Amino acid sequence: MKPILPVFCLILCMGATLVACERTPPTPPAAVPPPPASKPLAAPEKPVPPTTSEPATESTNNPDEDPGGWVLPGSLGPLTTRLELETRFGKANVREETFDGAEGEGSYPVLVLFPDDPRKRLELVQDAGNPDAPIQELRVPSPHSLWHDSTGLRTGMTLSELVKLNGAPVSFYGLDWDYGGAVQDWHGGKLANAVDASLFRRVELVARKGAGNARLPQGDASFRSDDTGYPTIGKDLVVGQLGISWPHEGED
Repeated sequence: MKPILPVFCLILCMGATLVACERTPPTPPAAVPPPPASKPLAAPEKPVPPTTSEPATESTNNPDEDPGGWVLPGSLGPLTTRLELETRFGKANVREETFDGAEGEGSYPVLVLFPDDPRKRLELVQDAGNPDAPIQELRVPSPHSLWHDSTGLRTGMTLSELVKLNGAPVSFYGLDWDYGGAVQDWHGGKLANAVDASLFRRVELVARKGAGNARLPQGDASFRSDDTGYPTIGKDLVVGQLGISWPHEGED
């Protein structure tokens, strides 16, 4: 029998060599640079509402929906009929009333738009002897009404604002009589009624609500807005009524 020791020793030596090789530390990998700092996320964009292909709706002539409809005279004129008013504003918003004449003489008919709404009320004064005759005047009787003319003249504005709009002083009758507060001279301002004008503008001043015992011009006499004897009238008098009319046939 042949000895196996040398062979066995050879195998052990080879195994030790292999183990020694496996325990050799591996070469470390190259350093990996850190990832770049992340940028903050942008805020999400607001969604854009989709556009519609529907055509724009046309504006209505109803002044309750169309601010331009409050400008006087607009489409209203001497020959405007009650039927036209009822068609435009609604039958329920048109009513006939009767007013006493100046100084208690007689009476006259009036077609009233929005009779129960002070801010929308508009009076169309008719001929006392013939309701079918042309409209005599468009009358805004309420302070702070929505109705106004193309110059911006409106009820509720102070005398100082009126003078500024006119660009000149105004003269008016004293208060507390049938023609009290009526402006009778615009002194060449831009609100003056020209001789050949197609429209005539009438303004009546009243005491401002809450003016109390303020000293205001009274009676059948003419006063100027710049009268230094009445230093508070600029704020204590306001436009209480606005009228717009048309020259009648045969009148200058």
